[in-house]
Amino acid sequence: MRVKSFNRPKEKLRGIKRRLKAFDKWADSFKGYFPFEHANEKFWNCKISILDRLVNPPTTNKALQAHCARAMLRAAEFLDAEKSKHLQEAQVTVLLTYPNMFDSELCIFFDEVYFEQFFIRNNAVLTLTPLVDKSLVKQLNIDLPKSFNETGFQCIINDEWDGESYQTVEEWWSYQL
Repeated sequence: MRVKSFNRPKEKLRGIKRRLKAFDKWADSFKGYFPFEHANEKFWNCKISILDRLVNPPTTNKALQAHCARAMLRAAEFLDAEKSKHLQEAQVTVLLTYPNMFDSELCIFFDEVYFEQFFIRNNAVLTLTPLVDKSLVKQLNIDLPKSFNETGFQCIINDEWDGESYQTVEEWWSYQL
């Protein structure tokens, strides 16, 4: 279950094994499933279903993030295996955000043009710059299944909250089949 820790963002994690087991069960639930009912839309997405403190600093570690990344990749493989012949052009992807992985998601792009333009962003609010000679799977020590391609971007978000401007810098990693 996707849960945001508003009141206790830095509290010690409890029930880690139970939470990871539940997350693996969530990832495995995509076996035999494909969101055909959304095929007439540009895309379908499903956010990571886990407690934010399990995948976001300062309460996480690389082993927990790697476990969750592997489960997300497994879920994408299940989704891709269920595509019908008339939807073979649909792009099944995993978008992992790093270091705050709570914004990660499974995505299926049904519109090829939308998919091609998804990572072309350069405006006052959001800028994506390709990352070269860097790899999240290497950082997390994950064996990337051969069916996936990894592409990384530095994401800079400029925003305003309560009259104060701030900037967030993170990495977006796309894994497509």
